[in-house]
Amino acid sequence: MAISSWIPPPPPRPETLKNPAPFAPFPLIQLRAGKVKKSLGNGRIESAIFKAPLSGPVEITKIGITRDEHAFEPHRSPDKALLHYCTSHYEEWKKELPASEHLFRPGGFGENFFNEEVSERTVCIGDRIAIGEIIVEVSEPRAPCYKLNHRFETKDMAKRTQTLLRTGWLYRVIKPGTVQSGDMIQLLERPHPEWTVARVMYYLFIDTKDVEMMKEIVELPALGEDIKGKFRARLAKGMTEDQDGRMYGGEEEKMDTWSEYRVAEKRKETRTVTAFVLEAVDDIHHPALVEPGSHVRLKLGGKLVRAYSVVGGTSKRFELGIALDPKSRGASKYLHETANIGEILTVGRIIASLPIAVDADQHIVLAGGIGITAFLAALKYLQGSNQKFHLHYAVAEEVPFKQHMAALGPNVTVYNKALGQRMDIPSILSHADSRTHIYTCGPQRLMDAVQSTASTYAIPPSNIHIEAFTVTTSGDPFSAELKQSNKVVEVGSTQTLLDALKAVGMDIDSSCEVGNCGTCRVDVTEGRIEHRGTGLLEEERCGSMLSCVSRGVGRIILDL
Repeated sequence: MAISSWIPPPPPRPETLKNPAPFAPFPLIQLRAGKVKKSLGNGRIESAIFKAPLSGPVEITKIGITRDEHAFEPHRSPDKALLHYCTSHYEEWKKELPASEHLFRPGGFGENFFNEEVSERTVCIGDRIAIGEIIVEVSEPRAPCYKLNHRFETKDMAKRTQTLLRTGWLYRVIKPGTVQSGDMIQLLERPHPEWTVARVMYYLFIDTKDVEMMKEIVELPALGEDIKGKFRARLAKGMTEDQDGRMYGGEEEKMDTWSEYRVAEKRKETRTVTAFVLEAVDDIHHPALVEPGSHVRLKLGGKLVRAYSVVGGTSKRFELGIALDPKSRGASKYLHETANIGEILTVGRIIASLPIAVDADQHIVLAGGIGITAFLAALKYLQGSNQKFHLHYAVAEEVPFKQHMAALGPNVTVYNKALGQRMDIPSILSHADSRTHIYTCGPQRLMDAVQSTASTYAIPPSNIHIEAFTVTTSGDPFSAELKQSNKVVEVGSTQTLLDALKAVGMDIDSSCEVGNCGTCRVDVTEGRIEHRGTGLLEEERCGSMLSCVSRGVGRIILDL
């Protein structure tokens, strides 16, 4: 089972979690409801956590908002009719988890409504509260599950949430009716001031063995049966239930979008290129081999997200080669100067973005500089499968990864600029035919020259494969109006359109996430686009964009 490397702060003293002052009336900001979609875990996991604002009077029944769905049927219970969350927590989360900052905004936890005036420490079990026409009763704390890990791209988010007492709380509906934004939220009565939601959470999640407190808690008449049942079981069995399944899920539900890897080796290949070997912090029982043409995304120094080609290895232990960019805005500089052996990095899934054409008779690879890293795993695969290939590699002076290339024998030609050697692209491509596939990665001028030369030889565009070995996803913020959904999505400067769309519940397919595969394309009906990546043909760019890397200018309209 997953083990969190997060070290929590000291817990509060339980005596500080009781007898809060009654809160003053305050207005309801917004009501939210959602539909069940396969919106988490790259479409593997159903959830209704993505909820949209509701306008006008909203009907509230004994089981909550009529338009609100639940993927987990036991959650459709009178004790769990409505979820409330404290918006002050979002600012704390942003400071603690800056790499997921763009995900922490009101509504992010799937709450039906939110406010900053109340929290788990200021509402008590059994509080009766009037909201517009309805009356609700605080029933229990939320028991967070593994879906929060996926929602906030943090493998132990559920554990953090319950340990820090920031889960939100649930209501049962005493008097149904209609509610709308602006209605006042007013405390009517407080029968159990000594039992705040946070104090119940303390014994539910932190001090799980205090028998006397558990005996007192199960006598709270207003506490939900689900939570009472957990305490009764502990008292009967003399032990705490296993919470890992709820917090992390099984093998299929574990959050693998981002994981922690340790820098196991750091090796200088040239003056500007360094090899990094990354090893998974958590145990991986059945590591997968790195596929040819794979890349991986790293979160670096807070908000920086960069993609790098994987030289080789497995999902448990793999190698990267990274050049120090003199114009670096922080990523390669951070890795070269700060990330030492033992450093823990946040790493995405290894994704194959430049697959080898299996039906080709011949493979020609043209690489320049650090672009070689895009092909080392593929070249090893081609050699091992006895396919015909040749690597043409241009360097300024020093040659990185000499051992890897030496293993390829006569299938490699190196062109050293310092020795006056030049890569003759027309001569190389003149030997290609319709059964030859051509791959290139390196400086933009090299990739442009390969494309233009290929066109003069009438080589089909489908036979040309271009790999962008780094990806820049940041830029000026912009707004995306969703024509069909009648929504407006704000995309932050360090956020991708793809992430912003997923954050509001849009089911957008994606694969490489570096602009190569075209899977994440969305149709644009109006507005200017700053196109990035190679996943769209030139004629497709007038009406589409790659949501993983391309950015809008100002305001755009999408056919979504």
